[in-house]
Amino acid sequence: MFSLYLILGLHEGAPTAAVKAAYKRLRQRLDQLDRWQPASLGYVQAQQALLAIEHAYTTLIDPNLKSRYEKEWKEHLKRGRDGDIQPKLGQLCVAAGIITLEQLEEAVERQTTLDLPLGQILQQQRLISQTELDGLLLGQQLIRLPVESPYSLGQRLMALDLVTEDMVRIALIEQRTFGRPLEDLLVAHGWLDGEVLAALLERDDQPAEQPTVAQKKGGRKV
Repeated sequence: MFSLYLILGLHEGAPTAAVKAAYKRLRQRLDQLDRWQPASLGYVQAQQALLAIEHAYTTLIDPNLKSRYEKEWKEHLKRGRDGDIQPKLGQLCVAAGIITLEQLEEAVERQTTLDLPLGQILQQQRLISQTELDGLLLGQQLIRLPVESPYSLGQRLMALDLVTEDMVRIALIEQRTFGRPLEDLLVAHGWLDGEVLAALLERDDQPAEQPTVAQKKGGRKV
């Protein structure tokens, strides 16, 4: 469950006037689909963001819907966990440039039918060596990510249905190597449209062209 206030870029419990103002600003900045080519990443993500923003707005301005949401949100927070968690093996593989996100998704899909460890499936597909697997399993024990990662921006992007948890956690792992902002890494991967990001952050400057993460890693092919 994600915060509806966070979707609008607001703190939890923001007043109705702030909700209405944030909704208006975001609609104005995103509701210009002619800025993107139809079916392009930006076009699709702008539509997805608008749907999430509309849902958040209509819920928070309706007293009954808002009351129900606030009750569910309090229950969600009570179930929250403290501490850190280990990144998943597949996320480490993508962050290391060993496999692509698409190959990870295919391997996870096979895992549902084969009932085998992910590492074994990747080995069967000749995508990872035993040496690489051993190194990643060791790294998995050493790396910790916050339970609520990837902090507010990553949570907001997931709530807007623009990126997945895997994408965000992969970028968080990569931050340890590249030292770049989370959002820059997501854009560099081609998972997040830079103009949509700028609209959400209400920035007038557009992200500059930057080397992709694969180029930074040496562009290993799998």
